[in-house]
Amino acid sequence: MLFRGRDVHPGNYSWMEIFAMNNLLFAAVVLVFTAALSYGQPANAQEGQVKAAPVDFRACTFRDGKGMKDLDKVAGKFRSYANKHDFNYAAWTLVPQFQNAVPYDIGWLGAWPSNEAFGISMEKWMTTGKDLAAEFDQVMDCGSRHELALWVPVTAADSSPEEGVLMISRCALNAGKNQNDAYEAHIKFGNYMRGLGSMASSWLFYPTMGTGNVDFDYYHAIAFYRYSDLGAAMELYSNGGGFQKEQEMLAPVSECATPIVFDALSVRAFDER
Repeated sequence: MLFRGRDVHPGNYSWMEIFAMNNLLFAAVVLVFTAALSYGQPANAQEGQVKAAPVDFRACTFRDGKGMKDLDKVAGKFRSYANKHDFNYAAWTLVPQFQNAVPYDIGWLGAWPSNEAFGISMEKWMTTGKDLAAEFDQVMDCGSRHELALWVPVTAADSSPEEGVLMISRCALNAGKNQNDAYEAHIKFGNYMRGLGSMASSWLFYPTMGTGNVDFDYYHAIAFYRYSDLGAAMELYSNGGGFQKEQEMLAPVSECATPIVFDALSVRAFDER
């Protein structure tokens, strides 16, 4: 899901509605966009063995008198801290763009390239990051929601995501279908859209920790570098045959809700040092 410009995308159907629902996770995007999140993974999920890796999402509300400028200052300190402690971790702030009464001001999406990297960086953060965590807490309250999911690439790029437009939807499996069926269907449809010229990258996020009881099975996250790429994909989907193919390939397997669209702003890249 390559984030680069400060833009966002609504369109096909997807995963990261995570963030928008009062009782859901990973509106996060899904968690976490993702987040995010193809570093160290194959560009196409059909090329080689695909491994799941963690992504986390925090829903945050600014403290009185605080805003993005304050968050940017603390995020800059976090970037320096993560580089110093050799974190293998990428992070973005998610600003809701197209949404309906999202119950928070800002989302924090983080991703690791492996489960091992998650464990190592979390341990470092819990032991050495307390002072910085207190600075974050002075800017925004993220205590009501912190969720973890596992992400796998569908049509993801082979480089670390930067900034751009992120869409997230929650999806429910149809009767008699399983996660493998859905994954294969998303790959098939994603490749079809790529064949038409879509610049989208996408992932599936599977809720694991902190989500609670939910009425869906996974998130679908879609990302674009810029809004113009999103608009081009919307045209392919709406008027270029994409919708009809979605009904043929995906509708028999699962149903995805209308996505929420975020401006995804990079805090730190995986390979930053």
